[in-house]
Amino acid sequence: MRRGGGYGRDEQGHIFRSESNDGGDTWSNAVETEFPNPNSAVELIKLQNGHILLVYNDSMNDRSPLTVAVSTDGAKTFPHRRNIAGGDNSFAYPYGIQAKDGKIHVIFTTNARSTIMHAVFEEAAITGTDIQY
Repeated sequence: MRRGGGYGRDEQGHIFRSESNDGGDTWSNAVETEFPNPNSAVELIKLQNGHILLVYNDSMNDRSPLTVAVSTDGAKTFPHRRNIAGGDNSFAYPYGIQAKDGKIHVIFTTNARSTIMHAVFEEAAITGTDIQY
């Protein structure tokens, strides 16, 4: 997933989605998603239980808030969403992993990319349901 269009901030930027089923040799045509994007990086990972986790800035113009969305149906929909950072600051360059214990770790920058933040949470904090691994 990435932002489509130019590199400047505007009211028309969304995350675009393209898929590969052969390890990245070929890709489908990109299609626009419902997710706004202020020309910032996103993170997409497959969790241990097969769910998909997306970290993105839920705004057309600002890098705030930083939002986590979870899909339980193979990335067809992302009904579970929660902001993990917000307020009068910018949050960028998210990177996420899921540890062996099931906890999700997301690191990202703030304060004009001079500070690195680390958020740790379980999937249930986003979905509101108890997830078994």
